[in-house]
Amino acid sequence: MKTKYSIELRRDYLYFTITGEYDRREFFLHAELLSRECQKEKISKILVNALQMSGTDLTTMERYLVGEKIAEMFPTIKLAVAWPEKDIDKFAETVATNRGGFIQVMPDVESAEKWLLMRV
Repeated sequence: MKTKYSIELRRDYLYFTITGEYDRREFFLHAELLSRECQKEKISKILVNALQMSGTDLTTMERYLVGEKIAEMFPTIKLAVAWPEKDIDKFAETVATNRGGFIQVMPDVESAEKWLLMRV
């Protein structure tokens, strides 16, 4: 595997940390794992910390596929993602949102957590 991850159950959400090199196949496996974990714990919020990942400057097509998968895997989950700022362009977020996903990509964990815990 190219990535390592940890899942921590926090008071109101799952905290998922991922490190290593981005790999689509592993990304989709992690999405399935998180979806199952949310169902098991009856949690509807996830914070993903991907700040220590490499290979995060994804192609437009890759961002499109990721956005689609997020909307498909997390139709009822609020998802906050901390992603390296230099590689944020909001395309995956827009694709997911346009398909019914509820996601925000931010450059730091603090902003992501603040958005995640904000009342809607």
